[in-house]
Formats: sequence, structure tokens, C-alpha cells
Amino acid sequence: MKRTLVSYLVITSIFASAPGTDFQVNTRTSNNQTDADIAMDANGNFVVVWTSYGQDGSSNGIFGRRFDSNCSPMCDEFQINTTTSGNQKEPAVAMDSSGDFVVVWQGPQAIGDTNEDIFAQRFDANGQSLAGEFRVNTHTDSRQLSPAAAMDNDGKFIIVWECADDPAPGDRSIHGQLYDRFGSKIKNELTISDQPSICRYPNVAMNDSNEVIVVWTGGSAYYYVYVRNFPADGNEPLLNSKKVDDEQFSTLTESSITIDDMGNYVIAWDGRYTDSNDENIYIKRFHWSHAPLHIARFLVNTLQIGDQTDPSVAINDNSFIVVWEGDAESQNGQRDIFGQRFVNQGEEIGPPIPLGDEFQINLYEVNDQRYPDVAMRENGEFVSVWQSNGQGGSGYGIFGQAGPKVGSADFTGDGFVNFYDYGILAQEWLKEGNPLRADLVDDNKIDGQDLAAFCEQWLTLCYQCDEVDIYSDGKIDFKDYCLLATNWKKCGPNLNGDFTGNGIVDLADLKALTFHWAKTCEQ
Repeated sequence: MKRTLVSYLVITSIFASAPGTDFQVNTRTSNNQTDADIAMDANGNFVVVWTSYGQDGSSNGIFGRRFDSNCSPMCDEFQINTTTSGNQKEPAVAMDSSGDFVVVWQGPQAIGDTNEDIFAQRFDANGQSLAGEFRVNTHTDSRQLSPAAAMDNDGKFIIVWECADDPAPGDRSIHGQLYDRFGSKIKNELTISDQPSICRYPNVAMNDSNEVIVVWTGGSAYYYVYVRNFPADGNEPLLNSKKVDDEQFSTLTESSITIDDMGNYVIAWDGRYTDSNDENIYIKRFHWSHAPLHIARFLVNTLQIGDQTDPSVAINDNSFIVVWEGDAESQNGQRDIFGQRFVNQGEEIGPPIPLGDEFQINLYEVNDQRYPDVAMRENGEFVSVWQSNGQGGSGYGIFGQAGPKVGSADFTGDGFVNFYDYGILAQEWLKEGNPLRADLVDDNKIDGQDLAAFCEQWLTLCYQCDEVDIYSDGKIDFKDYCLLATNWKKCGPNLNGDFTGNGIVDLADLKALTFHWAKTCEQ
């Protein structure tokens, strides 16, 4: 009886159940896997591409893997680049509604070739190559860098990139090439940027109304984000580029753009303005006619201590999400992945409306998590991917997490999701505010979304007995506790006792063990 009471007190003193783990994308874990990019089809199936060092036999190569809507792998990882000599890097991917996709990257044609080019390869929805690798750029007199891609629902696509030493030595301009759904070029290579002379880090969106919108950073000592739109028939842009925000910032930034089915779009960027000592994440919404829907830039991140950088944005008809990397709250220089969801207000004039609070996406919190990308389904769920240092056991690896981040329905903290927890949800039904105990989808209100999330966990244990059987003898006892205690408060991958998979053995793991204390696991 005393043992049971002790277990009960430990369990009930800890709020919230253990989360799941980040899913690993890459299977090869030697050396570094970096620069993740993601694209998704209309059914929520997605593909992730990345750079892997040494895997293709010569410096970096480009690899990918396909997943279904449940984040389960649909295939093994596969090599994308055919040209393996030299350093292939900076991949990007775009996908149409049926799952066909194109992967683009930069690389030399041969070892020692300093004039890098932009390469691409098309794949069908089953991951089969369509016609092989091809070079994108026509201009080959200098380095072609930092590619990005976008594809409409029918498979027409565009690739954009930086062209060095254009129009003069030391300058950089933004170029692009349009393709039809069969991979044939639509007219000639475009020069997209019209100002200033140094333009960097393009990003692109494409809608089904035959229009392309490109963003980039321009400047030298001080910078602005520029945007320009043009028809997807290959004709030159009719309008000049314009600044997304009229105030200059002092850091070179990478911007991101996403567009909904109506043609309204959101631009996200990071920057250090004169009113801040750190970089922050900003967004601005635009009407399909390209008029801004609010005047002032909108600050996305709540935590404003330390640099918040590298945003990525994705949208559907009801909402959009911004993800980024930022300093952890401990301010120890560690980087984590954060997100903030917003209402998609369509053509409505006014500043963005946050949907819930800022949240941390990665569950593994050891070392750095860097350079996130995100894709969003029509039902509001999203998948974010990033590179994580040490999580896969050797250098950086590619990891992901799906959302919205649904919290634990074990509101009472007794290890069960049952009628007692339902009673708490019922007490808060249709309430609005922050915090709310039953706000499982974190939108500051209790409604049908929370009830649906609750039902997914109804009458389930928060932990499975065999998951906490560290000693692997079919029962939970003092031997398992000793193995957990050996790693108490230690950090790192694959620790005995880290049932939550967050990289540290702590109270959440102790709760799981004590709930099953002195039980025999079903075989």
C-alpha cells in the first residue's frame, strides 16, 4: 500500500504527459545531413530533400525521402543528383497536387569547376525519375547560387536563383526559368531583379492564376526585402519590384513567401531594425492585387531575447504558419525550432491575427536545431523539418515534427485519459482566454477541435508498459529504476530512461516508470 501511495504521489505531482518524439528523415547517419526542404501534395503526402556529405562518393550530394500523411516513410532514402563530382548543395523541392515533384540544387559540372550551375530533376508521384538530371541556367559565365522552386497544382513550375557578377563584376541579380508540366522551358531565362545591384536569397510562390511572385533581399550595408510578380507565360515582368517594408535593416536576411488558392499571399523575413538589438521574425500580408493588407510589419515571435532567424511560411484557406529557429529561453546560444499559427483572413484588411500562442516544435532539446522548413495541409495540420545536431548519433541529421502541437488530454495527471479529464474539458467548454487547461490545440478557446483531439486520446494510457521496461525482462521494478537513475538529468541521444525522447532523463520519464511500477508487461 505504501509503494502504491508513493507512486500515486509522484504521478499526480507532475503535470502533463510525455510527448512523442521527433521523426528521423535520413537513414544514413554518418557525417552531416543538412539543409532540409519539404513539399506536400493535396493528400498530405510529402517529400523531404537534403544535403548529405560523402554519401554520393564526392563531397556533398542531394538525397530525398517520401512520406505519407501520417509521417510514415513510403520508401527508402534515394539519391537525386546524377552528377556526383564536386559539391552538390542547397536543395529545394516543389510538388503539385497529385504528388509529382521537382528537386533543384547548385553544383559544379566537374571537380575544380568554380562556375557553379543550377541543376534539377523531376519525379513522378511514385518517386520515379522523369527524363533525368538537367541544367537549369542558360547564363554560365559565373556562379549560379541559392536556388528555390515553386509548382502549381497542374505541374507547371519555376526555378529562381542568384546570378553572380551580373550585370557587373561584384553584383548579383535574381534570375528565373519557367517550365511547363512536361519539363519543357517556357521562353528564355528571365532576369527578375531590377534593383538594387546586389540581390540575394530568392524565394518564390506560384498560384493557379498563371502568376509568379518572387521575393529577395537587396542591399549592401543595409537591406530591404523586395517583391516582384510576373505572368507564368514567360513574359517579362510588367511592374517594377517594390519594397515589402520601407524601413531598412542591418542584417542580410532570407525571406519566405506562401500563397493561398485565392492569390492572397504572406511574406516572412528576419531582420535587425534600429528598435531592436536582436533579429526578429516579421510578416506582411498582401491582397491578390498586390496591395498590402496592413501598413506596418507584424512581429511574429513572442520571445525577443536572442536572434530569431530563418523563417519559413506555409498557408491553406483557413490559416497559415510561420516557423523559425531561435535562441532557447536559457539563452545559452542553443537554437530550437519555434512556430506561430495565424488566421488566414483572406482579403480582409488588418494586421495578422495569431491563432494561439508561440510554441516550440522540436522535442529533442540538446545542441542546435537549425534551418527549418514547413508545409501545410488543407485541414490545418503541418509538417516541419530541420537539421538537428547529434540527435541521430553523428553530426547533423534531418528530423521532423507534425502539428498542430496537440497537448496531453491527461489534465488530472493520473496517467489515464478518462472521464475525469472529460469533466475538465466540459467545464471549460466554449470558454476563451489564456491559459485554459483543456486547450489541446492552443488557440485560446475550447471548442470542437479540442474535443476531437481529446477523443483521439480517450481511455488510453499515457505510457505503454513495454516502453519503460529498460531492463527488457517483461516487468517494471527496481532494476529499471536503477537504469533510469544512472542517467538522471543527463542529456544526449539514446539514453536509458529517456522515454519521452526529448534528450534528457527527467520527471516526465520518472512519471512513466512509476505509473507502471511493480507491473508485469503483457507479452
